[in-house]
Amino acid sequence: MKESWVSLPTIYVPMAGIPILLFLYTISVLSGLQLISKIFLTLSMVGLLVFGVSGFRDVYIGSLLKKSTELKRTLKANKEEGQSNIKPTSTGAKLIKFNVKRFNPETQRLEESIYNVETDAFSNVLDGLLKIKAETDPTLSMRYSCRMGICGSCGMVINGKPSLACENNVWENAKNGEISIAPMLGHPLLKDLVTDFDDFFEKHLFVNPYLFRNDLNEKYHPTKQYEQTKEELDKFLPFSYCIMCGLCVDACPVVNTNPEFIGPQALSQAYRYYADSRDEAGEARLEHLDLLKGVWDCEFAASCSDVCPKGVDPAFAIQLLKTEIIKNDLSRNKDIKS
Repeated sequence: MKESWVSLPTIYVPMAGIPILLFLYTISVLSGLQLISKIFLTLSMVGLLVFGVSGFRDVYIGSLLKKSTELKRTLKANKEEGQSNIKPTSTGAKLIKFNVKRFNPETQRLEESIYNVETDAFSNVLDGLLKIKAETDPTLSMRYSCRMGICGSCGMVINGKPSLACENNVWENAKNGEISIAPMLGHPLLKDLVTDFDDFFEKHLFVNPYLFRNDLNEKYHPTKQYEQTKEELDKFLPFSYCIMCGLCVDACPVVNTNPEFIGPQALSQAYRYYADSRDEAGEARLEHLDLLKGVWDCEFAASCSDVCPKGVDPAFAIQLLKTEIIKNDLSRNKDIKS
């Protein structure tokens, strides 16, 4: 469908004649030609009405037509991507096929369970899974809490990508009327979509995720607040938004091949505290992480940053730690030589 644009004369021809009619009206009044003046006045009013209707049509109706055209293009694009295969129900909802991979302890393998779930335009993946558990299969297990992308509990693999189930709309993720869901395999599997985070939290604690102060009396009995400039805040604030969902760890190719690697989540939080101007354990932190299983095991695939739901960049944080470690080593060698 081609977009129609109204030509300028269509809008402005009535308006151009209005001043002429008003001028003739004024001349008629001054000349005492009452009948002719009324004719010119009537024509002027008609011209104003035509101009008003034309302007309303072209500005408001034209805008609606343009939006309608854009919507049709979007629907056409979705249709080409297979969205047309999502079948609407009598209530306006749509049936989506949930292909859920679950661990079978008898076969020691992941096996696919298929569920047809009625969803609406606002349903997220977690809503669909909870509906399955409530109405179809009460044995299906998943972890969740806040349902609003804050707690990070509902991490799983959706269509091959580690994601939060509560932040992914069903219709937007459905391909050919189907959506694939699997547990995160970067963590030990407990049941269905539930994974074990014990090792995850141990690695998080390994980097000492808290502030160190040399003066213990000041630490436990402060007399004033710690003040920071905007520049000091900007150094660590982008890395402080981590919600510990574990998606970055699941996406990391190194973690999946070397379980000893501390991982992107823990290392990004190590940099968060290292970069904090209130922390006084800078050099000790760097020495603590200067390990093969520490920063040097990172291959900078950056897949961890790609899946973070809060925009944290763990890959960048690890490279910053590497830089600081090298700078610290060079400085220390320089002091030894001197």
